Amino acid sequence: MTGQLAFAPALGVGDPTTVPSVLGGARAGAPFRVARPSALSLRAQDSDVARGVPISRRGALLSSIAILGALSSTINPKSSAAEAPSQMSEVFEVMPTGDAANPFVLGGYTKQGAQTLLDGLATCDCVFLGEHHNMKNDHDLQNEIISGLAKRKGKDGLVIGLEMVQLRFQGALDEYVFGKGTSDEEAEKALYDGVEWSRRWQWPYSQYLPVLRTARKMGVRLLALNVDTETFEKVSRGGLEMLTEEEKNKYVADKKGFISFARNPGYSKYVNSVVMPSYEFHAKMGILGPDPDPARFFAGRILWDEGMSNVAFEYMKDKPGKTMVILEGADHVKFRQGSVGRMERLAKNTLADRGFKVKSVLLNPTNLDTLAEKEEDPISLGLGYGKEGASMQISDYLWFSSPPSASSVKPGMVLQYMRN
Repeated sequence: MTGQLAFAPALGVGDPTTVPSVLGGARAGAPFRVARPSALSLRAQDSDVARGVPISRRGALLSSIAILGALSSTINPKSSAAEAPSQMSEVFEVMPTGDAANPFVLGGYTKQGAQTLLDGLATCDCVFLGEHHNMKNDHDLQNEIISGLAKRKGKDGLVIGLEMVQLRFQGALDEYVFGKGTSDEEAEKALYDGVEWSRRWQWPYSQYLPVLRTARKMGVRLLALNVDTETFEKVSRGGLEMLTEEEKNKYVADKKGFISFARNPGYSKYVNSVVMPSYEFHAKMGILGPDPDPARFFAGRILWDEGMSNVAFEYMKDKPGKTMVILEGADHVKFRQGSVGRMERLAKNTLADRGFKVKSVLLNPTNLDTLAEKEEDPISLGLGYGKEGASMQISDYLWFSSPPSASSVKPGMVLQYMRN
């Protein structure tokens, strides 16, 4: 399948000549062409590792960061679980305006309003928290949000979904939370070894410990979401046709919806702006081998997005009243074209009568990872596409560990402060 997309026959669904490529108009058998990423986006990714700025790329996780020796897996002494959003954190709601020239503005929450926002998030079925894997502030903020939701939902009303852990290791998560007879320190070491953290995730384990400790202390279930490396690498090498029937059913239960998702308005823009710059980066670094292929890279990425959403939805679909907080890299969350949109599609196709509420939160977003055109530009709230001036919303909320700088969120971007 070199240089081509052919995921319809691979899944045993539909006529491959009618399945659009990610560019939105070409047939599936047409050559796959990638819009060249901007110099800004490549420059940002190129220096991410060296400078320690926010990054959330799986390939960089498994390869380039390890090559540069920038990872640490040290287990730190215990930190206390956070109780509620800190006095310094600041939250904004991204609000559509209906004006193509200025499609989104921000509604700011006061510190008291952030508590009201947690009340609202506690009514959701799924809340996506888009993280930068290498940023401690993001993980501390996740713990604050999860702790606040756990107070509202109780241990039986909350589930934490983890991109960081692959499906085959669910038993290790269960043993960590619900197992008896081991000290916390022993349990943390057993979990680290049991999920093969150093080989399959590699981002600093210590930064995830506050969330893990909160789950263990409160008895909140942890759910493994990620595609097993063995499956991911097989698809990355040979395409989606390499999936077995069992793997298709596990990761891509809604085969027709999976294929039709590529027809979403704006999807090709998202792919060329978010997904494929990652391909260019990894190909440039030599991480993808001597014969990198964008179609195979894309096949692995969409399996990754679809698989995580499918696993989470299958768990949640018959559990009304529960809330799952999903911890994923920001690229899977932004613009609703990764895991978030796929979760909403699965819910709409299966639970239209019941309703299934999904919200997305980007943690500590920067101008670069919101695809601002220039380094000095403020955070971008949307991604424009098409000839009609349409724009995709970056997320439902932006949550900062401390008030953002005036250059990142300019006063004119904030329409009002709510829930005083």
